[in-house]
Amino acid sequence: MKTTNILSTATFLPTLPIGATLTFELRYADQIKAFAGATRLIGYRDKKYILLETPCDPELTQLLAEPAGMQVVVRGLTSSRYGEIFALKSHILSVLHRPEKMIAIALPPSVSIHRMREYPRFNVSRIIHLDIDERNTLAKLINFSLGGCAIRLSNNQFIDVGETVRFTINGLFNTPVEFEGDVKSAVINGDGLQLGIKFREGVSELAYETLAKLILTSELTEASSAQTSPTVQ
Repeated sequence: MKTTNILSTATFLPTLPIGATLTFELRYADQIKAFAGATRLIGYRDKKYILLETPCDPELTQLLAEPAGMQVVVRGLTSSRYGEIFALKSHILSVLHRPEKMIAIALPPSVSIHRMREYPRFNVSRIIHLDIDERNTLAKLINFSLGGCAIRLSNNQFIDVGETVRFTINGLFNTPVEFEGDVKSAVINGDGLQLGIKFREGVSELAYETLAKLILTSELTEASSAQTSPTVQ
C-alpha cells in the first residue's frame, strides 16, 4: 500500500530527526536542475525555516552566491514507523558561513508525504527459529508489524526474493507461535543478510496478539520506544 498525503509543517517536523541525511536539489526558475547532492539537517524553527548543512561543492558555492529566484527541493525519509518519504519545496532565505556553512530554507505551509507501508513497524530484538526449505537456523527478528517483519541472519545463507519462509517465536506465549510469509527483499547488511517478509493472509489476529505481547513484555528496542511516531509491511 502506497499513499500520498499533504501534511502541515507543524505535524511533519517532529518526524524529522536532527542529523538526518537528506537530498538537496537546486533548480532554476524554469525547473532545470542546477545542483543535486546530500546534506544533513542541523535544526529548524517551526513556521520559519530549516537549517541544512551546505554540501561541499565548488559549483554549488557559485550558485549560492546569487540564489534569488531558485527553487529548493529537499527530500528524505521521516522517522515515522510507516516509512514515509517526503518532498519539501521552497526557497533559500539565507546562506550562512558561521559557526559553520549552513543554508536556511523557508518552511512552506505543507509538505508532501508518500507513505510506503500500510502498517506501522516497530523495532524488535528477539532470537527466532527460521525454517527455509526444511532448513532450520537461528535468526534475529529486528522489526515487526501487523503485515510483516524484518529478519537478520548470517549472510552465508542463500535466500532469494519470492521464497516462502516460516519462523517460530518461543517463550512469548505458553506455546510457540509460528508465522509464514514471502520474502519481498533480501539485502546484505553489514555481516548479515536482512530479509523483508510479508505475512500470508489470515495471520492478522496472531500478528496483533504477538505485537501486543512484545509491547507488554518490553521486547521493543529503545530506538523504537523513544519515538512517538517511529522492513516489508
